[in-house]
Amino acid sequence: MKRVEPELLDREIREFSCTKDSDIESFLQEKSLSYERSGLSRTYLYISPDNDGFRIATYFSIAITATSFEGISKSRKAKVLGGKPGRDTKDHFGGILIAQLGRNDAFESTDIGGREMIEDAEAVIEKGRYFIGGKIVYLDCREPLIKFYQENGYALVNNKIYPSGYYKMFKTLPKI
Repeated sequence: MKRVEPELLDREIREFSCTKDSDIESFLQEKSLSYERSGLSRTYLYISPDNDGFRIATYFSIAITATSFEGISKSRKAKVLGGKPGRDTKDHFGGILIAQLGRNDAFESTDIGGREMIEDAEAVIEKGRYFIGGKIVYLDCREPLIKFYQENGYALVNNKIYPSGYYKMFKTLPKI
């Protein structure tokens, strides 16, 4: 394995651009390292070699979360959380969050597709589930991406836009 000099990594993080969603860009540039150091999330980079060393093509971040189910019907809660007694009375439920999933503007979906990134994020989640359990994966998305995530097995928790400006989606993972 080749060691990457911190200065080169810092430069590539600063040069990462995602004009479709400024949150994707700003998270990587301004928050990912502090979240990593504090243990709030783990960020995985896809590196593409180039003449200057490498470029960050895409990345995803994984974190633990609790999602609010306030105002969601008991039947919807049961669908999301499973039919275990008492779950439909809870207002929050924990899970694993795909916190960020983004592509650098310098790369196309033909270089690395969104489906592949989701599959890789879920593979990381599966490894963690082996040791700690868990069954629900959450993600936040803007309206134009809802269909894409639905095609990859995710469903809306509800039709509400959260204060962050995102819709909350979930996927129930199979038993280990």
